[in-house]
Amino acid sequence: GTTLEFIKIDIGHGQTLFDTPGLLVPNTLTQRLTPAELKMVVPRKQVEPITFRVASGKAVLVGGLAKIEVIGDSKPFLFTFFVSNDVKLHPTDSSKADEFIAKHAGKILSPPLEPGPERMEQIGEFEYHDIEIEGDGWKEAAADISLRGLGWVAVTGPGTARVRVGVPKGIGFSVRPPLMPFDIWEATAKYTGGRAVRKSTKTKAGKRNKGVGRR
Repeated sequence: GTTLEFIKIDIGHGQTLFDTPGLLVPNTLTQRLTPAELKMVVPRKQVEPITFRVASGKAVLVGGLAKIEVIGDSKPFLFTFFVSNDVKLHPTDSSKADEFIAKHAGKILSPPLEPGPERMEQIGEFEYHDIEIEGDGWKEAAADISLRGLGWVAVTGPGTARVRVGVPKGIGFSVRPPLMPFDIWEATAKYTGGRAVRKSTKTKAGKRNKGVGRR
C-alpha cells in the first residue's frame, strides 16, 4: 500500500526508523512519462549494463530521452550505460543524432512511445551541458554521469573526456564518483559493430543462447 503519514518504527537499541510518504523529486524524467513509458524506464529485473567505445564526434542516444556525446579533442573513452533493459540505446554520429531522434523516436528509439514526435514535444526540447571528466585509466571508471530519473553512465579511460550531455530542458543531471567503478569489465553486454549483444546464457535445457541486445 501507499504510506499516507509518518510511521514510527522502533528497531531496537534506542534507534527509531520513520517511514514517510513518497515525495515527487523535482527535475526528474519520470514526471514527464506516461504510465507505459514509466514501466520501460523503471527496471523490473537486474540491469544489464552495456559498454560503448565513443570517440569525438560520436554520440549515444538513450532512447529519445537523453544524448551523450564526446566533443573536442578528446580521445575515445568507454561509456557504460546503467539503464533499464527496456530502454533502447543507439550509437551514431553526433551530426546525425537529432535527425535520427526526429525520425525514429517512438519506434526503434524508445521510450518515448508513439506518437513519437508529439511525445518528444511534450517531454521537452533538449538543452546541452558541456563537462570535463579526468580519467583514471582503463582499469576503473573515473566518474558517473547521473541522468535524473533515467539511470547513469560510467566513464572510463585515460586523459580528459570532454562530454556534452543532452537532456530535456529542466531535467537534472550530475557528475559523481562512480558507484560501480570496476563493472565496466563485468558488463553483461558490449557493443559489437551493428548492435549491442548480451553475453550468452544457458537455457533450462542446458543449451547456450545468445541474447539479443539493444539496437
